[in-house]
Amino acid sequence: MSYCYGQKLHSWQYKTSHGFEDKNVLVIGIGNSGGDLVVELGRVAKQVYLSTRRGTWVLNRIGPNGWPIDLVTTNEVMSAIQKYFPSLINWLLERDFNKRFNHETYGLKPNHRPLEQHPFLNDDLANRILCGSVIIKPNIKEFTADGHGVIFDDGSKVDHIDCVLMATGFNIAFPYLDEKFLAVNENRVRLYKYVWPSHMTHSTLAVIGLVQPWGAINPVAELQARWAIQVFNSELKLPSHLKMDEDIDEKFHELSQQYIASPRHTLEVRHGDYCNETADKIGCRPNILNYSKAI
Repeated sequence: MSYCYGQKLHSWQYKTSHGFEDKNVLVIGIGNSGGDLVVELGRVAKQVYLSTRRGTWVLNRIGPNGWPIDLVTTNEVMSAIQKYFPSLINWLLERDFNKRFNHETYGLKPNHRPLEQHPFLNDDLANRILCGSVIIKPNIKEFTADGHGVIFDDGSKVDHIDCVLMATGFNIAFPYLDEKFLAVNENRVRLYKYVWPSHMTHSTLAVIGLVQPWGAINPVAELQARWAIQVFNSELKLPSHLKMDEDIDEKFHELSQQYIASPRHTLEVRHGDYCNETADKIGCRPNILNYSKAI
């Protein structure tokens, strides 16, 4: 960013669209933060440009029959189908997403399949693109010599940018802890089930919420916290260091096979599978057959 002389902000610094009126704004990155930024700024800015390297599949928050999309995609049945028939689910998702708007026409179609990325939720992006307030651009090649314009990989150019907003994600770090307790390598943290450092002699440190599920984080974090309390109270024991390390390596391998290579996918989990697995640890997983009998 040394050649950009306009205002430069990271997404976490953004609080309100006030002050961006009648400005040309460039947003870099198409994660959920980037999507929220462009649709809000698209209502007040003179022009918003959204730069993306690989595009994305866009999910609406409201699913079939008005149900919240996470209830539709993270239930027991859908979790099982996604796990055992991913190609079918990818095909169905792509068909459904393109019914709402054609991703290729809007310049958003990625090379990867829907289940290979963290879900991108946005209900208004297509409207902003359609009315022209948001323009999709490819990756940035360079800023112009005067520091006010930008050239993209496809050769297109914008002569004047007032502000650059970087929605490029975050690097995982624990500056308050010694690395011997919790080390980060290439945005990966060696945690058993994304909770427990595998090398500690005593299980006195648990990390809650350092996980990225396809669904709501709240029930995931609650299960992690309940597990941690039971271990701290010596009601449960963790496996050996060797077993935990083997599990961590297996999870890293699964991630590399399922998701596109990206720092944002180092914490990804299937919501249903992870909740069931953690619930099994603490003995609170419900038996869905009991519910069917009650019905």
